[in-house]
This record gives sequence, C-alpha cells and structure tokens, in this order.
Amino acid sequence: MKQSVTLKGTKDGFVLTLDESVAFETVLSDLDQLLEKLHSENKEQKEVQKGISLEVKTGMRLFSEDEKAEITEKISSKSQFQLKKISAEVLTYQQATEWHESNSLQMEIQTIRSGQVLQAPGDILLIGKIHPGGTIRASGSIFILGELLGLAHAGFDGDNEAIVVADFQTDAQIRIAESVQIIENKAKNQAGTDEKQFAYINDLHILDFEGLDKLRTIRPKMGKVTGGLF
Repeated sequence: MKQSVTLKGTKDGFVLTLDESVAFETVLSDLDQLLEKLHSENKEQKEVQKGISLEVKTGMRLFSEDEKAEITEKISSKSQFQLKKISAEVLTYQQATEWHESNSLQMEIQTIRSGQVLQAPGDILLIGKIHPGGTIRASGSIFILGELLGLAHAGFDGDNEAIVVADFQTDAQIRIAESVQIIENKAKNQAGTDEKQFAYINDLHILDFEGLDKLRTIRPKMGKVTGGLF
C-alpha cells in the first residue's frame, strides 16, 4: 500500500511531502510509522545528528491551525528534525487579499494636511493636495494629481523601481526606498517650464527627475493596472 508521507533529502535539509488526497488520520498514522522507523535506524548509529532542517509540504490542501500543531508536535517529540515551515500550494483568503492589495492601484480623493499620513500597501493614485507636514507613503509607486508640498515616500519597503509622479513644489520632500531629495526653489530650477516630471532611482542609484515622456523608456515594465482577484 502506498504511503501518504514521503521523505526526501535536499541540499538544505529534508522535505516531507504529505499526500493531499488522503485523510488526515491516515497521514498521522503513516507519519508515526515513518518516525518510528527513523528512530530505530538512528539507534543503531553511534551519533545521532540533531536539529536537521525539515519542511513539510501539504500540496493542494490547507491544514487548520490544530492540524499544524499536531503535525509539529509529532515531529518535534519523535524525531531529530527541526521543523522550519509547513507550506501549501494554495493561498488562504487572507494571503490572497494581501497579495491583491500589494499588486493593485489604490485611489484616494482627499487633501492631506499637516500631521496626516496616507499609506498604501501597493501603488496609490491620490487626487488632491499634500500640504507641508503631510505625508503619503506606499510600498509601490505614487501618482499625485495635485500639488506636493509635503512628503511622498514611494517604495518604502525597499523597492528601487518605484516612482513618484506629482506637481512638485518648493520644499517638497521625495523619498524612494532609502534615497531622499528636497525640491529647492522650483521656480528657478524649472525656468518657467510646465513639463510634468516624475522622480525615480537612476542607474547610478541616485534619485533623479525626468519628463513624463521618458517614463515608458525608463520604466518599461510599468503598464496597465487592473483590479479584481479573478
């Protein structure tokens, strides 16, 4: 009879694969047999290696927290393995929602005043003005249809590919990942031009500005954003 648990070695340790089509009770029974067999084999060895890394893969089945706890307890108490994680090939609703939020464009229509902070898990489009002392922050890119006089921090989780599009005003502060720049004397620097610009990290890893007509050339992967999970 085919076992519902399969143990294989990898360069990083071991992987225990559990048959997704078998009842949980059968998995537990087969796991007990496997661990007992390994324990008997280890008895014959003079030295038993402890703390061997183990990952458990459940395939297309999600275990409940109680089931994960039962598997974890068996492995920790009956083997020399150190369980690193239990992974599945499917997502929970919460994981899917978090992924969707981080890969979608959030839109807000408001004015951000001094002391206020607007934050997004992905890209954000703000229709409104950011006053001095106001902050907009996103893990992705920031697009502002309005004046930026406060702080815009794109890629705050370290995304150097993020950009900031805005009507940059004097004393506005732009941050992308760890790079920072303050707009100084916009009227003098732009010499009367009305060209719309975006901020980005250039090839020299310096925060730089270019006209919007260069956006597709500099960030060719930026394209159409669609919503919805399906």
